[in-house]
Amino acid sequence: YHGATVTQEEVASYLKPNPEDRNVSPWQIADYVNETTFGQFKAGAYAGGTLEMVKQFVAAGLPVVIEKGYYPNVDNAPGWWGHYLTVFGYDDEKEEIYSLDTYLGPFDGSGRVDSYEEIELYWQQFNYAFYIVYEPQQEALVQQILGPTLLDEQAMWRNTAAIAEQQTRQEPDNAFAWFNVGTSLTQLGELTGEPQYYQGGAQAFDTAREIGLPPRMLWYQFRPYYAYLKTGRYQDIIDLANATLETQGGRNVEETYWHKGHALLFLGDVAGAAEAYREALR
Repeated sequence: YHGATVTQEEVASYLKPNPEDRNVSPWQIADYVNETTFGQFKAGAYAGGTLEMVKQFVAAGLPVVIEKGYYPNVDNAPGWWGHYLTVFGYDDEKEEIYSLDTYLGPFDGSGRVDSYEEIELYWQQFNYAFYIVYEPQQEALVQQILGPTLLDEQAMWRNTAAIAEQQTRQEPDNAFAWFNVGTSLTQLGELTGEPQYYQGGAQAFDTAREIGLPPRMLWYQFRPYYAYLKTGRYQDIIDLANATLETQGGRNVEETYWHKGHALLFLGDVAGAAEAYREALR
């Protein structure tokens, strides 16, 4: 869209050198843009986006890539997966979002059509995460649309925590809302160093797991590992990692081995930790 000539293979060599890797996070993609395009383009990744914000970007001529859950409903891909959509249009009268979907199509350039309601439902499953790529001269416009909350990392995660906590009160059996609480509180723990955030995050993740999360959840989002590490629950990390590693796809998520290595190290299993780290590197 912006006229870059970089190929998919060149991007993959940085972001996904293992073609079987099941996850590239929005923050990794933003890092790729900022570290490799030598100032030609800039990018930012955020949580707590809104449809109104997406529409403002689109109206300003800037497509937005959102991360969301989806159910492909095809024989060879059952269950729940994480996915990206490149949003390029909307219609307020029809309450429809228009996007490009690299897996589901259509592939004739016409774009995919989803209702506002459906986008909201599945976007929530990734804490309303998105990334935006823009040219340097557009930075002031991008910052204006993002607003002060998303431009301040602590404020952004406090905002997502508040949104998710409100959703848990409205829908106490919504595992994704509880997971978002855990993610946001754990991020705040990392930013502030205050242990109560990790404790609250761990409790929220416990609730989400009790309600029931999709088996592939930890292919894409890893904050439970952080919360459990900071609260001394090393065996829980190993159990989560082993459950992920039971699937072929999970065995290609390098973060799984990385976090398992941390837990083994804290439990005194240096050899086991070294093996896990080597697998992450491999």
